[in-house]
Amino acid sequence: MPLFNKIVRQMKHKLTKLLVVLVLLLSVKISNSQDKSNFTLKVSAELVSNYIWRGSPAYTGNNGNIVLAPNFQPTLGFVFGGLEVGAWGSTDFTGAFQEMDLYASYSLKGLTATITDYYWDASWASKPYFSYKSESTGHVLEGSLGYTFAKIPLKISVATMFFGADKKLMEPGVEGSPENNYSTYIELGYSFEMNDYNFDAFIGMSPFDGLYGDGYGNMTGFGVVNTGLTGYKKLKISDKLETTLRSSLIFNPQQEKAYLVLGISL
Repeated sequence: MPLFNKIVRQMKHKLTKLLVVLVLLLSVKISNSQDKSNFTLKVSAELVSNYIWRGSPAYTGNNGNIVLAPNFQPTLGFVFGGLEVGAWGSTDFTGAFQEMDLYASYSLKGLTATITDYYWDASWASKPYFSYKSESTGHVLEGSLGYTFAKIPLKISVATMFFGADKKLMEPGVEGSPENNYSTYIELGYSFEMNDYNFDAFIGMSPFDGLYGDGYGNMTGFGVVNTGLTGYKKLKISDKLETTLRSSLIFNPQQEKAYLVLGISL
């Protein structure tokens, strides 16, 4: 275990350095480039009727209980060519739940590699933001790969949490530090158009017990945790202002739950 913990700490330091290098590289490219056409500042936000992520609701409300509630979700990103570095957040209107995620991704010919630093906390001030101690941190680091096929509107993505608060449950009376769970999520998505409307069909799976599905419960092995359909409709408010409505019908077969989510881009 000491060797394993040492390897994890080394991975954490290397990934932190990588994020810093990516940010610095992006800054240098922006400042030195004579052609600014490839640089984009992404500033957006969405209002959702409730926050469902990968088939499960966010832990919001008093004492971390699950309460379905509207969430406001802003994004700030810096894009230069295939590189994007940014932040995404979500908060309900009571302030009981807040999330702020940092990410860095690079896309090339349909393939996208992403590192995400999730930070969510039902009691926002209970865990210091800058604490990265494996046993107590509120952060979760995740690596993911996604590929979109060129000739068919099919996308596949795989994401694995490799450090932080994604821990296995400890048996009562067992001493020691909890081990990383390495919760993994695999999703297949298919996009299509019908009567001038755009749709995304998706199915998400977890190969073993973890954060998804039953949430570190008693289920083991493969499980379908997120499947459904999202439809999009553009609304033209004026000649210079346009927004998008989306509605998602979501099923979690493992939890035997269903959700209908409405979102509007701001």
